[in-house]
Amino acid sequence: MAPEINRMVTEFPHEITWTVSSSGELDVADLTWGEYTGLGDEQSAGIRWQSAVHQGDLQKIRNVWRTPGEKGHPTTVSARIRRRDGVYRTFQLQISPVAEEAVQRDLWCVTGTESVDEMPSCNDALSNDPGYYRSIIDGLPALISLRTAAGDLYYANRRYLDYFDAEPDDVGAGGSGFHPDDRERAISSFKTSIATGSDWEIEARKRRLDGSYRWFLIQGHPLRDNHGNILLWYVTHVDIDDRKCTEALLAGEKHLLEMVAQGESMPAILDGLCRFVETTASGCLCSLILADQEGCRFEYGSGPSLPDGFVEAIISRPLDVESGPCAMATCLNEQIIASDLNLDDRWSTYAWCPRALSLGIQACWSTPIRSAAGHALGALAVYFDEPRSPTPSQRALIEKFARIASIAIERQRAQEALAQALHQVQGSEDRLRADINAIPGFVWSTSPEGGVDFLNQRWLEYTGMSMEESYGEGWRVCLHPDDAVDMAAYWQTLLASGEAGDYEARLRGVDGLYRWFLIRAVPLRDQTGRVVRWYGQNTDIEDRKRVEMLQSREKYVLKMMAGDEPLPAILDSLCRLVESSLDGCVCSVLLIDPRPIYGQAGADRAIRFQQGASPGLPPILTDNIDGSAVDMDAFPCATAAILNEQVVSSDIASDDRWSAWRQRPLSQGFRAVWSTPILSANGKAIGTLALFHRQTKVPASDDQNMIAKFTHLASIAIERALNEGSLRRSEAFLAKTQRLSSSGSFSWRVSAGEITWSEQVYRIFGIEPGTEVTLDLIAAHHLPEDLPLVHDMIEKANAQQDFEYDHRLLMADGSVKYLHTVAHATYEANGEVEYIGAVHDVTARRLSEEALGAVRSELAHMSRVTSLGALTASIAHEVNQPLSGIVTNASTCVRMLSANPPNIDGAIETAKRTIRDGNRASDVIKRLRALFSKKSLKSESMDLNEATREVIALSRRELQRNRIILYTDFSDDLSIVTGDRVQLQQVILNLLLNAMESMSEVRDRPRQLVIKTENEEGGGVRLAVMDSGTGVDSTTLDKLFEPFHTTKSEGMGIGLSVSRSIIESHHGRIFAYNNEEHGTTFGFSIPPGISRSRELLQPEDDSSTAAEGHRPEPSVRIR
Repeated sequence: MAPEINRMVTEFPHEITWTVSSSGELDVADLTWGEYTGLGDEQSAGIRWQSAVHQGDLQKIRNVWRTPGEKGHPTTVSARIRRRDGVYRTFQLQISPVAEEAVQRDLWCVTGTESVDEMPSCNDALSNDPGYYRSIIDGLPALISLRTAAGDLYYANRRYLDYFDAEPDDVGAGGSGFHPDDRERAISSFKTSIATGSDWEIEARKRRLDGSYRWFLIQGHPLRDNHGNILLWYVTHVDIDDRKCTEALLAGEKHLLEMVAQGESMPAILDGLCRFVETTASGCLCSLILADQEGCRFEYGSGPSLPDGFVEAIISRPLDVESGPCAMATCLNEQIIASDLNLDDRWSTYAWCPRALSLGIQACWSTPIRSAAGHALGALAVYFDEPRSPTPSQRALIEKFARIASIAIERQRAQEALAQALHQVQGSEDRLRADINAIPGFVWSTSPEGGVDFLNQRWLEYTGMSMEESYGEGWRVCLHPDDAVDMAAYWQTLLASGEAGDYEARLRGVDGLYRWFLIRAVPLRDQTGRVVRWYGQNTDIEDRKRVEMLQSREKYVLKMMAGDEPLPAILDSLCRLVESSLDGCVCSVLLIDPRPIYGQAGADRAIRFQQGASPGLPPILTDNIDGSAVDMDAFPCATAAILNEQVVSSDIASDDRWSAWRQRPLSQGFRAVWSTPILSANGKAIGTLALFHRQTKVPASDDQNMIAKFTHLASIAIERALNEGSLRRSEAFLAKTQRLSSSGSFSWRVSAGEITWSEQVYRIFGIEPGTEVTLDLIAAHHLPEDLPLVHDMIEKANAQQDFEYDHRLLMADGSVKYLHTVAHATYEANGEVEYIGAVHDVTARRLSEEALGAVRSELAHMSRVTSLGALTASIAHEVNQPLSGIVTNASTCVRMLSANPPNIDGAIETAKRTIRDGNRASDVIKRLRALFSKKSLKSESMDLNEATREVIALSRRELQRNRIILYTDFSDDLSIVTGDRVQLQQVILNLLLNAMESMSEVRDRPRQLVIKTENEEGGGVRLAVMDSGTGVDSTTLDKLFEPFHTTKSEGMGIGLSVSRSIIESHHGRIFAYNNEEHGTTFGFSIPPGISRSRELLQPEDDSSTAAEGHRPEPSVRIR
């Protein structure tokens, strides 16, 4: 209803004219009739227009045209006519006969004028001053704003601005005042209302002055001019936060009221209340004590979870402030808090605190249960096993519990009062009618034969029928046709048995809509037991029935899903559920083929549908859909799926989208279609749900809620089917992958000792699949040397640690398998550990690695032997020098011994020098043999400085021959490294020879070579060889260490490649880069080994040690 019409209807007197026949049927009514009463043509047809006349005045209107004496003379009567807002106003009705020559039948013209004396005088209240109207709106106790036809803010009253702390020009700008989760929905719905001109209504959260968000019911109504154009939007905000907060309590309240409606006893209801409190507010025990009608003592008590005798002891005492906290709360009608009973000395007369403490109760909060009139009906108490004081929110929650208790108790007492009133009906008929008409429900009575003789006013107002029309069996016209036959049969059964009973049926209201009611009938008997009357009450259960039917059908669909029913059958049931829940619609579900579309123009904006289910849809709307690729302009479901949003066509005939398709639904009588995408968990469209209607229609908020529920159910079913298909394919792929990769998976529940192997693990171990796997079985297949690894694995599993091992199996044929096992600990909800792991057969890889290691060792040896030719001169010099000394010293010794007298002392000294030179020659030969012999790898702790000096000693002659100046810069505190001495010396030798060769063509500058060692920041040890040669082309730097890559015409390209392999096997890295001026720097870094004292490895005499300083003196200097 538009606000302007409301204002006109409620503020100005009206004149209404209509004509009726002598039988009271409406002939014609003017426009004012519909605007004032709110009744349309259908609702006013026949005698239904009489529902707008007050039942107390209707008979005197009928008497005018039924009385022959009045024919031909106008008659004036006063009657009350119901306004569209439900308020009755008094009209003066002038009823005149229509001239017979004007019509062919008997008609009466009724002209009604609203009594002016009931209209408020507004001459004194109105003013032409606009500020006056603004002050009126500002003074209204509501949050009101006006917006332009485009939705922009035009005006907001002061309460609105004060509440939201906003200025008029930025109220709601960009929707910033809405909660982030509601903002987009609120703005979108308002834009839709602006576009369609329909009323705007939404529940959303908005930010208050203090920054907190509260729920509001926001309603907007358009004000139109005479041409129907929207001039303004009236927008009101109603705070519903409290309603939202209490919705969580409605389920419990509903259950309790159902107990009342089902006739449960008061103790059972009180028990239910206590359990409801204990369930909702966990961690407490609850009791509920109810006082009698006189307030002198407690009548009932309940505490199902409290120790036996505790509640009974309270009931047995007088109802006064000394009896205990519940009695005090009831007497004083206020909440009593006993936060710590150890410190509380109240109620000492009955030693209540010691009694409670002996049972483990240390705190008690007692709250009076107040009736609607504010009187204390009893007390609700919650108990705790520790001292505790309630927070404000807990106080409020307890008050709500007490309120629910009061509703249930008063409803139960009302039921008892009703039964008592019905029992006393023989005493006073007038009193009975007054009492029953005041009862908030439909009450009726019948004769012993079942004919209705009384219906209370609420029943008459709901059905729109008069008492006369309802007498006997006349009321049955209100029954739904599907319920009428069974209801009649059941009623006859009750009449025959004389027993009470109830039945659920649908009754038609004055608006023509049916609602579900629980119809209960109770017989009244005389002293002989004969039924003398039947009394009944109808309770509206429409909401409950809708929920029950929806839940039952949803449960059936979910049961189909859990039972692995085929997807088409599930979707078919879902469509039927939708059609039964949303009256007048036909449902269809389409699936989206997840496979991509190739080779078609616009494939990125096209999809392929698969038929899901459409049990009630004509084939013309489903043919040629399955498997065909369509774009978004094909039909509404395609548009919804591609845009991933709901598409509503409220009038297909006037909708210019899908021009090629829309004739199909129109030819079948469909006028509207709502298409909604079915989304997966990640928000991707996996199908569509379409609802077809035979009238033009826009989805209401309730429709949208139901659509959201049904699309969610559809998404569960579709995703389940897709996931099951994917799982089956994944299992097949996993089994194939494990066979191809020689790997398998396992799980191990440590506490239960359950070990589960995949089929491939059985193959790897050579065990028959299906054999029970135990730790003993696993250990029996391992090499004896690897059994400690199995024990270590068990220890780590008991410590809940991840583990990873390389181990070996001894197979039945005597062969050995190499395995790599890794497992990760996972934790179940009960805290138990389960390992998920994998076993990989690496036998082939291990054998290949051993063969590759042998080849690498042979290649390294070949590289060392190749280097032997380059060092021939140096080696000869190193060997010849001590040999020459030996010869010279031997000759000198002979001369000294031949002298007369012999020079014994001199000969002895000369012989010692001979021995020294012999040892030097022996050391040189040992170093050569170590460097160039073919031995297995040996890892040891070594001093990299010392190993480098030995290489320099072998290369000294070659350096002199090539006129190279060698500088050494060795770190004095260089860390000890662990590695193979021979291999690392081979790397140093290769880098040294490469540096010498790179300077062979240098003529214009000194040939300088620097060897430097140092500790790196990360803990590694670094050695660098820097030359002053011609350098290396930057484009080939990255290829220097590749196998068989060389820049020399006679080179093989294996020296640097072998060097890289050696360094990488020592977990290090090798590098090369051009110097800033001349030459290149080659080097490597390796991690340090076991820490040792450098003094233990330092040579006693080293003539080649670098001098102190950044640039040391050359150890070899040749001019």
